[in-house]
Amino acid sequence: MTDSFSVPSDWYETFFDTPTMRFWEAAVPPAVTLADVAFIERHIGCRPPSRILDVPCGTGRHALALAQEGFTVTGVDLSSTWLERAQAQATAGGLAVQFVRANMLEFSAAPADGLICMGNSLGYFEPALTRQLFLKFASLVRAGGRLIIDTGICAESLLPLKAQRTIEFAGGTYEQEFRYDAMTSVLETRAQLTFQGERHPLLYRHFVMTSGELVRMLSAAGFEILGLHADGQDNAFAPGSPRLLLVARRKEGCQV
Repeated sequence: MTDSFSVPSDWYETFFDTPTMRFWEAAVPPAVTLADVAFIERHIGCRPPSRILDVPCGTGRHALALAQEGFTVTGVDLSSTWLERAQAQATAGGLAVQFVRANMLEFSAAPADGLICMGNSLGYFEPALTRQLFLKFASLVRAGGRLIIDTGICAESLLPLKAQRTIEFAGGTYEQEFRYDAMTSVLETRAQLTFQGERHPLLYRHFVMTSGELVRMLSAAGFEILGLHADGQDNAFAPGSPRLLLVARRKEGCQV
């Protein structure tokens, strides 16, 4: 993969289909989800049966686990394929999770006790829309409620950037080629997913931000930052940390 490529701005509307779902389920072991849920329970600031929004929820791995712990959970996602998988698992497990198909920029609901945005779901939108997303999150969380964001696209995690990377997992490989535009801080990725002998070309992009930029955006949206963590064990986030788990609280008296 060496020739040029172009990533459409609305790539996320069609990216999350059956092949990517199969890859995600094969590449993320249950232990990772359990560690994430343990982190959420320590930091979400509420107990079952409090109401939690999972935005976006994907196939519901966090939503289902939290429902199993007794929380009242609503999962929101744009992919009907992934939501069908989530609902099938909820039904099989006898879990009363509500799943809603919606763009996370447009979803509206009564404020919940907490909101989680897990699985590296930030960076899809340009900075102005990301600010709009954080205002949306503020409207979805009650005063004093918590927000937890999980992202691997902070500049401190990504840079310096390798030109290529291959991920091996049970049943296949995920080959990635990266291109970074320093003028716009956009990271474009061309990938080839090979799973059980089938090949699937993929294109996607992320707007890269520093952790400080995320903190400033969230503060402007009405959140107080409580902690920046590098993993589910509460280690501090620092340059080189592969992911950021950010915990924030919606400020009292915040108007959105």
